[in-house]
Amino acid sequence: MHIVYFFTYGYSLKSWHLAGILKREIAVFEKMITDHNLKFTFVTYGDIEDLEYVTNENIQVIPIFSLINRSEYKLMNFLKSFFLSKKLKHKLTNVDIVKQNQLLGSWASILFKISIKKPLYVRTGYDMFKFSINEKKIFLKRIAYYTLTLFTMFFANIYSVTSSCDKTFLKKYIPFVRNKIVIRPNWVESKNYKLFDSRISNKLISVGRLESQKNYPLLIRSLKKTELSLDLVGEGSLKNELKSFAKKEDVKINFLGIVENTELINLYSKYKYFISTSSYEGNPKAILEAMAAGCIVIAKSIPNNIEIISHLENGILFKDETELIDILNNLTNIENQKDISTNAINHTNKNNSLKLLSNNLFDDFKLLNNI
Repeated sequence: MHIVYFFTYGYSLKSWHLAGILKREIAVFEKMITDHNLKFTFVTYGDIEDLEYVTNENIQVIPIFSLINRSEYKLMNFLKSFFLSKKLKHKLTNVDIVKQNQLLGSWASILFKISIKKPLYVRTGYDMFKFSINEKKIFLKRIAYYTLTLFTMFFANIYSVTSSCDKTFLKKYIPFVRNKIVIRPNWVESKNYKLFDSRISNKLISVGRLESQKNYPLLIRSLKKTELSLDLVGEGSLKNELKSFAKKEDVKINFLGIVENTELINLYSKYKYFISTSSYEGNPKAILEAMAAGCIVIAKSIPNNIEIISHLENGILFKDETELIDILNNLTNIENQKDISTNAINHTNKNNSLKLLSNNLFDDFKLLNNI
């Protein structure tokens, strides 16, 4: 079975590499190739450099800027993406399924689907329309994201989301396509990790973009009332602002920058506690990775987190700043911490394994291949 996989608009294998997630993202495809003998073609928004990043003989790479000239103007590159299907149609043969990664860029995969008359599978890790509401984007942007979602779901044969919350949200706003939606949670790596008692207990780890969504000022204010420090992995536009605020509040934060995913997986296992103060999430990879590593995750009680974490069973949930301060000041008094750590590992082994995702995706592909 041959699947043509369209990258998110603007992304390439090089951008995956620079973000430290290349090995992780490729692992899904390599697992499906090994288990189910599939063949993939990646359509990326890169140039010939992208050909250097993949060596698997069952993965062909077509960087679009090896087919068309890259313009110095973003608008021109955007317009050119609408004319990819004609060039790709002559370059690709024996295609069985078209797969789109994320909503952004779906117009290119839709036009290719129409041109070759094959089914389309759209995979989303988070809902762009929902996030635009949470981020209080201007009305026109919300309309644009809703229109793109509506348009994409109309043409998609299967539309995957990573959480029940996202499925419920889409069914509310776009009820006529409810039968197209499947839930395929993010996968996380499972390893043998260091014993819980030997981990760092006077320091927390948090991972995420340094942006308003992650609500780091709440975390800094809460840490001010404790003896704990924080190791923070990630980059973003608020880095300098957060550094200044932490200094003002006399909170010790080590800004670790971007850490390659393989190294990050090992880093989690050094800590007893992972913390997330995000105001909203999709199916948060960082939380799932921390749970898989045996960390006790402390996270805000928002719908997508509640879907993953059961309070004091496989993690800890808090509602507001006062509750979080109380939890942080009484961490050592929380009973059955080893059980919480073990339950977190077991939860991700059961629900978020790479093997489970590979098998579920293959079942989806088989269904589409019979259309």
